[in-house]
Amino acid sequence: MLSLIVNADDFGLTEKVNEAILKSFRNGVLRSTSIIANGKSFDHAVGIIGSNPDLDIGVHLTLVKEKPIMDADKIPSLLGENGNFHNHAIDFAKKYFSEKISLGEVRNELNAQIEKVFDQGVKVSHIDSHQHLHMLPKILDITIELVNHYNIKFIRFPKEKFSGYMFPDLKSLSRIAQMIAVNHFCSRAKEKISYKTDYFAGFYFGGKLDRKNLLTLINNLPSDGVCELMCHPGLTDGSTDYSHWNYRQVEEMFALVDGEVPEVLFKRNIEITSFKNLSQ
Repeated sequence: MLSLIVNADDFGLTEKVNEAILKSFRNGVLRSTSIIANGKSFDHAVGIIGSNPDLDIGVHLTLVKEKPIMDADKIPSLLGENGNFHNHAIDFAKKYFSEKISLGEVRNELNAQIEKVFDQGVKVSHIDSHQHLHMLPKILDITIELVNHYNIKFIRFPKEKFSGYMFPDLKSLSRIAQMIAVNHFCSRAKEKISYKTDYFAGFYFGGKLDRKNLLTLINNLPSDGVCELMCHPGLTDGSTDYSHWNYRQVEEMFALVDGEVPEVLFKRNIEITSFKNLSQ
Protein backbone atom coordinates (compact mmCIF):
# COMPACT_ATOMS: atom_id res chain seq x y z
CA MET A 1 0.00 0.00 0.00
CA LEU A 2 1.12 3.54 -0.78
CA SER A 3 0.60 6.17 1.92
CA LEU A 4 -0.09 9.58 0.36
CA ILE A 5 0.31 12.94 2.09
CA VAL A 6 -1.57 15.69 0.27
CA ASN A 7 0.06 18.91 1.49
CA ALA A 8 -0.99 22.44 0.52
CA ASP A 9 1.68 25.12 0.36
CA ASP A 10 1.14 28.83 1.09
CA PHE A 11 -1.18 28.63 4.11
CA GLY A 12 -1.30 32.17 5.49
CA LEU A 13 -0.55 33.85 2.16
CA THR A 14 -4.07 35.25 1.66
CA GLU A 15 -7.48 34.60 3.21
CA LYS A 16 -8.68 33.12 -0.08
CA VAL A 17 -5.86 30.58 0.00
CA ASN A 18 -6.62 29.82 3.64
CA GLU A 19 -10.32 29.27 2.92
CA ALA A 20 -9.55 26.92 0.02
CA ILE A 21 -7.16 24.88 2.16
CA LEU A 22 -9.85 24.60 4.83
CA LYS A 23 -12.44 23.45 2.25
CA SER A 24 -9.97 20.92 0.84
CA PHE A 25 -9.32 19.60 4.34
CA ARG A 26 -12.92 19.37 5.43
CA ASN A 27 -14.38 18.10 2.15
CA GLY A 28 -11.51 16.47 0.29
CA VAL A 29 -8.28 14.51 0.47
CA LEU A 30 -6.01 17.21 1.90
CA ARG A 31 -4.73 16.52 5.43
CA SER A 32 -1.59 18.67 5.69
CA THR A 33 -0.55 22.23 4.95
CA SER A 34 2.50 24.47 5.41
CA ILE A 35 2.11 27.92 6.92
CA ILE A 36 3.98 31.06 5.86
CA ALA A 37 4.91 32.86 9.08
CA ASN A 38 5.35 36.15 7.23
CA GLY A 39 2.24 35.74 5.09
CA LYS A 40 -0.28 38.58 5.00
CA SER A 41 -3.00 36.31 6.41
CA PHE A 42 -0.96 34.45 9.01
CA ASP A 43 -3.30 35.38 11.88
CA HIS A 44 -6.31 34.21 9.87
CA ALA A 45 -4.55 30.89 9.27
CA VAL A 46 -3.76 30.50 12.98
CA GLY A 47 -7.45 30.95 13.72
CA ILE A 48 -8.28 28.11 11.34
CA ILE A 49 -5.71 25.87 13.03
CA GLY A 50 -7.29 26.55 16.40
CA SER A 51 -10.68 25.33 15.25
CA ASN A 52 -9.34 22.42 13.20
CA PRO A 53 -6.86 20.57 15.44
CA ASP A 54 -6.60 17.58 13.09
CA LEU A 55 -5.15 19.72 10.31
CA ASP A 56 -1.45 18.79 10.07
CA ILE A 57 0.83 21.85 10.06
CA GLY A 58 4.32 22.47 8.70
CA VAL A 59 6.34 25.67 8.25
CA HIS A 60 6.74 27.01 4.72
CA LEU A 61 10.10 28.79 5.07
CA THR A 62 10.06 31.88 2.88
CA LEU A 63 12.98 33.92 1.54
CA VAL A 64 11.35 35.44 -1.56
CA LYS A 65 8.65 38.02 -2.30
CA GLU A 66 7.22 38.54 1.22
CA LYS A 67 8.20 40.91 4.01
CA PRO A 68 10.70 39.45 6.49
CA ILE A 69 10.09 38.80 10.17
CA MET A 70 13.42 40.36 11.16
CA ASP A 71 14.05 44.11 11.00
CA ALA A 72 15.40 45.15 7.62
CA ASP A 73 18.67 46.53 9.01
CA LYS A 74 19.49 43.10 10.45
CA ILE A 75 19.14 41.15 7.17
CA PRO A 76 20.17 43.53 4.35
CA SER A 77 21.55 40.82 2.05
CA LEU A 78 18.14 39.12 1.90
CA LEU A 79 16.20 42.17 0.76
CA GLY A 80 15.43 43.91 -2.50
CA GLU A 81 14.93 47.61 -3.04
CA ASN A 82 11.38 47.65 -1.67
CA GLY A 83 12.28 46.20 1.72
CA ASN A 84 10.79 42.82 0.85
CA PHE A 85 12.72 39.68 0.01
CA HIS A 86 14.00 39.28 -3.54
CA ASN A 87 11.13 38.68 -5.96
CA HIS A 88 11.95 35.16 -7.14
CA ALA A 89 14.06 32.13 -6.32
CA ILE A 90 16.23 32.88 -9.37
CA ASP A 91 17.08 36.33 -7.97
CA PHE A 92 17.93 34.77 -4.62
CA ALA A 93 19.96 31.97 -6.22
CA LYS A 94 22.04 34.43 -8.24
CA LYS A 95 23.06 36.27 -5.07
CA TYR A 96 23.52 32.99 -3.20
CA PHE A 97 25.94 31.55 -5.75
CA SER A 98 27.74 34.91 -5.94
CA GLU A 99 28.21 34.65 -2.17
CA LYS A 100 26.26 37.87 -1.60
CA ILE A 101 23.77 36.22 0.75
CA SER A 102 24.70 36.21 4.43
CA LEU A 103 24.11 32.74 5.84
CA GLY A 104 23.94 34.21 9.32
CA GLU A 105 21.08 36.43 8.19
CA VAL A 106 19.36 33.43 6.60
CA ARG A 107 19.65 31.45 9.85
CA ASN A 108 18.27 34.32 11.93
CA GLU A 109 15.33 34.97 9.61
CA LEU A 110 14.34 31.32 9.24
CA ASN A 111 14.65 30.85 13.00
CA ALA A 112 12.37 33.86 13.52
CA GLN A 113 9.79 32.37 11.15
CA ILE A 114 9.73 29.05 12.98
CA GLU A 115 9.63 30.82 16.36
CA LYS A 116 6.61 32.86 15.26
CA VAL A 117 4.68 29.68 14.46
CA PHE A 118 5.64 27.98 17.73
CA ASP A 119 4.75 31.14 19.68
CA GLN A 120 1.14 30.62 18.54
CA GLY A 121 1.08 27.19 20.17
CA VAL A 122 1.07 25.41 16.81
CA LYS A 123 2.42 21.87 16.71
CA VAL A 124 4.74 21.55 13.70
CA SER A 125 5.37 18.19 12.03
CA HIS A 126 7.34 19.17 8.91
CA ILE A 127 9.36 21.83 7.13
CA ASP A 128 9.41 22.88 3.47
CA SER A 129 10.05 26.14 1.67
CA HIS A 130 8.74 28.60 -0.87
CA GLN A 131 10.18 27.72 -4.30
CA HIS A 132 12.22 24.93 -2.65
CA LEU A 133 15.07 27.24 -1.60
CA HIS A 134 15.81 25.02 1.40
CA MET A 135 17.45 22.57 -1.03
CA LEU A 136 20.34 24.93 -1.80
CA PRO A 137 23.27 23.21 -0.05
CA LYS A 138 24.14 25.75 2.65
CA ILE A 139 20.48 26.70 3.16
CA LEU A 140 19.74 23.01 3.69
CA ASP A 141 22.44 22.82 6.36
CA ILE A 142 20.74 25.68 8.21
CA THR A 143 17.32 24.04 7.77
CA ILE A 144 18.57 20.75 9.21
CA GLU A 145 20.14 22.59 12.14
CA LEU A 146 16.83 24.32 12.89
CA VAL A 147 14.78 21.16 12.43
CA ASN A 148 16.98 19.37 14.93
CA HIS A 149 16.80 22.28 17.37
CA TYR A 150 12.99 22.40 17.29
CA ASN A 151 12.54 18.63 17.14
CA ILE A 152 10.67 18.76 13.83
CA LYS A 153 10.81 15.41 12.13
CA PHE A 154 10.26 15.74 8.38
CA ILE A 155 11.93 17.92 5.75
CA ARG A 156 10.50 18.06 2.25
CA PHE A 157 12.59 16.19 -0.31
CA PRO A 158 11.14 17.50 -3.61
CA LYS A 159 12.68 15.00 -6.02
CA GLU A 160 9.97 13.99 -8.47
CA LYS A 161 10.50 11.08 -10.82
CA PHE A 162 10.09 11.68 -14.53
CA SER A 163 7.14 10.01 -16.23
CA GLY A 164 5.85 9.71 -19.77
CA TYR A 165 2.93 12.09 -19.20
CA MET A 166 5.42 14.91 -18.61
CA PHE A 167 6.55 15.03 -22.24
CA PRO A 168 3.43 15.77 -24.33
CA ASP A 169 4.70 18.89 -26.09
CA LEU A 170 7.32 21.61 -26.05
CA LYS A 171 5.34 23.69 -23.53
CA SER A 172 6.58 21.43 -20.74
CA LEU A 173 10.28 21.89 -21.46
CA SER A 174 10.79 24.82 -19.07
CA ARG A 175 9.17 22.89 -16.24
CA ILE A 176 11.27 19.84 -17.08
CA ALA A 177 14.39 22.01 -16.90
CA GLN A 178 13.35 23.28 -13.48
CA MET A 179 12.75 19.70 -12.33
CA ILE A 180 16.22 18.70 -13.46
CA ALA A 181 17.70 21.54 -11.39
CA VAL A 182 15.70 20.71 -8.26
CA ASN A 183 16.41 16.99 -8.63
CA HIS A 184 20.12 17.74 -8.94
CA PHE A 185 20.17 19.48 -5.55
CA CYS A 186 18.06 16.68 -4.07
CA SER A 187 20.49 14.04 -5.29
CA ARG A 188 23.37 15.89 -3.64
CA ALA A 189 21.43 16.17 -0.38
CA LYS A 190 19.90 12.69 -0.18
CA GLU A 191 22.11 11.44 2.67
CA LYS A 192 21.77 14.65 4.69
CA ILE A 193 18.03 14.41 5.36
CA SER A 194 17.23 11.68 7.86
CA TYR A 195 13.43 11.85 7.72
CA LYS A 196 11.82 12.34 4.34
CA THR A 197 9.15 10.72 2.22
CA ASP A 198 10.10 7.99 -0.23
CA TYR A 199 8.58 9.90 -3.12
CA PHE A 200 7.45 13.39 -4.04
CA ALA A 201 4.91 14.55 -6.62
CA GLY A 202 3.35 17.80 -7.73
CA PHE A 203 6.32 19.81 -8.97
CA TYR A 204 5.63 19.14 -12.64
CA PHE A 205 1.97 20.08 -12.23
CA GLY A 206 2.81 22.89 -9.79
CA GLY A 207 -0.02 25.44 -9.83
CA LYS A 208 -1.87 23.42 -12.47
CA LEU A 209 -3.12 20.42 -10.52
CA ASP A 210 -6.65 20.42 -11.93
CA ARG A 211 -8.90 17.35 -11.85
CA LYS A 212 -7.46 15.81 -15.02
CA ASN A 213 -3.86 16.33 -13.95
CA LEU A 214 -4.51 15.11 -10.42
CA LEU A 215 -6.04 11.86 -11.69
CA THR A 216 -3.15 11.43 -14.14
CA LEU A 217 -0.67 11.90 -11.31
CA ILE A 218 -2.47 9.47 -8.97
CA ASN A 219 -2.60 6.79 -11.65
CA ASN A 220 1.18 7.08 -12.08
CA LEU A 221 2.14 6.97 -8.40
CA PRO A 222 4.24 4.04 -7.09
CA SER A 223 2.49 1.11 -5.44
CA ASP A 224 4.06 1.31 -1.97
CA GLY A 225 6.04 3.53 0.38
CA VAL A 226 5.21 7.11 1.40
CA CYS A 227 4.68 9.96 -1.08
CA GLU A 228 4.11 13.68 -0.54
CA LEU A 229 1.86 15.41 -3.06
CA MET A 230 2.32 19.18 -3.17
CA CYS A 231 -0.65 21.35 -4.13
CA HIS A 232 -1.72 25.02 -4.17
CA PRO A 233 -5.49 25.40 -3.73
CA GLY A 234 -7.03 28.84 -3.59
CA LEU A 235 -10.20 30.85 -4.05
CA THR A 236 -8.76 33.86 -5.83
CA ASP A 237 -10.13 36.00 -8.63
CA GLY A 238 -6.69 36.51 -10.16
CA SER A 239 -6.45 40.16 -9.12
CA THR A 240 -4.10 39.66 -6.18
CA ASP A 241 -0.36 40.35 -5.95
CA TYR A 242 0.20 36.73 -6.98
CA SER A 243 -1.80 36.61 -10.22
CA HIS A 244 1.43 36.57 -12.24
CA TRP A 245 2.04 33.02 -11.00
CA ASN A 246 -0.79 31.92 -13.32
CA TYR A 247 -1.78 29.23 -10.82
CA ARG A 248 -5.11 27.47 -11.35
CA GLN A 249 -5.83 27.65 -7.64
CA VAL A 250 -9.59 27.34 -7.86
CA GLU A 251 -9.29 24.32 -10.16
CA GLU A 252 -6.87 22.74 -7.70
CA MET A 253 -9.31 23.21 -4.85
CA PHE A 254 -12.14 21.63 -6.85
CA ALA A 255 -9.85 18.73 -7.81
CA LEU A 256 -9.01 18.04 -4.17
CA VAL A 257 -12.70 17.79 -3.24
CA ASP A 258 -13.78 15.90 -6.38
CA GLY A 259 -15.72 12.73 -5.55
CA GLU A 260 -13.87 10.59 -8.08
CA VAL A 261 -10.49 11.13 -6.43
CA PRO A 262 -11.16 8.94 -3.34
CA GLU A 263 -12.55 6.22 -5.63
CA VAL A 264 -9.35 6.16 -7.71
CA LEU A 265 -7.23 6.16 -4.54
CA PHE A 266 -9.22 3.18 -3.24
CA LYS A 267 -8.85 1.26 -6.50
CA ARG A 268 -5.10 1.86 -6.44
CA ASN A 269 -4.88 0.83 -2.76
CA ILE A 270 -3.58 4.26 -1.71
CA GLU A 271 -4.31 5.53 1.79
CA ILE A 272 -4.37 9.20 2.76
CA THR A 273 -2.20 10.11 5.74
CA SER A 274 -0.24 13.08 7.15
CA PHE A 275 3.21 13.90 8.48
CA LYS A 276 1.68 14.11 11.94
CA ASN A 277 0.35 10.55 11.69
CA LEU A 278 3.73 9.27 10.53
CA SER A 279 5.44 11.01 13.45
CA GLN A 280 3.33 9.25 16.08
